[in-house]
Amino acid sequence: MLVLTALFAGACSDSASEPTPAPQPEAAPVSAEAQVSALLPEGPVAAVPQTPAAAFPEPEKTQPEQAVTQPAPQKVSSLIKPAPQTLSEEEIIRLFKQWDENLNTLETYFHQLSSYDGVEISRSQGNLYYDKKNPMLRLDTLTLDGTISQTALTDKKTILILDDQNQPITTLSWQEWQQGQPNQALFDFGNYSALLERHNVAVQERTPVNTVLVLTPKEGEPYQLYLTLDNHDYFPSEIKITADLITTTADLSDTRKNTTLDTATLFGGFTQK
Repeated sequence: MLVLTALFAGACSDSASEPTPAPQPEAAPVSAEAQVSALLPEGPVAAVPQTPAAAFPEPEKTQPEQAVTQPAPQKVSSLIKPAPQTLSEEEIIRLFKQWDENLNTLETYFHQLSSYDGVEISRSQGNLYYDKKNPMLRLDTLTLDGTISQTALTDKKTILILDDQNQPITTLSWQEWQQGQPNQALFDFGNYSALLERHNVAVQERTPVNTVLVLTPKEGEPYQLYLTLDNHDYFPSEIKITADLITTTADLSDTRKNTTLDTATLFGGFTQK
């Protein structure tokens, strides 16, 4: 906001510092008629020629200054290019499968929350690493201060569980371990095309930022799997599954795709049993 301040200055003189002039003799009073006649010229007065109005151009009309209006700040969401609303469900599913097929490596942070009838029953967070070439997957569960409390290494055949000292605790079959996880889709990177084939898929919601797919199984126990996809590349930013009264939601952030992973350090401790 501009604040306009008017400054007024007054000049003052000190009459006491100047000398007093000597008194002058008073002049004889002059009558009003004499004052008027003194202002008139002697003899006849010539008429003043009239100048056409066009000889004096009118001054240019200036537009009043317009107040400068600052544009309103844009919301972050308005700066993101909206996803085409004309995309069919088939096209969205095709784009979803496309990133899965082109995914070679993945590193992402996850925060997972499970609740029963709205009451929280478990919470976890950690880092997930995936390498398609080997293929290998590593899951580091972190404490609140960011230290590793447990690690899971798998080639999706056998899974090795390590403690916080990186020492083996147990070895399980991949299928056995995965069946015990509340949100199996979180660990299915590189296999989402097959995941879609086992489900009925529909677009539940579209916004300028995200598209939400809802998956229901074609057979077996009923549940709803929700995949919130970023419209930039249709990679999931949230994976949620609801079955009966249990809901498990995993938020993915700080995601890096197809970068170089230190596979020797990340997966070197894996020993298939």
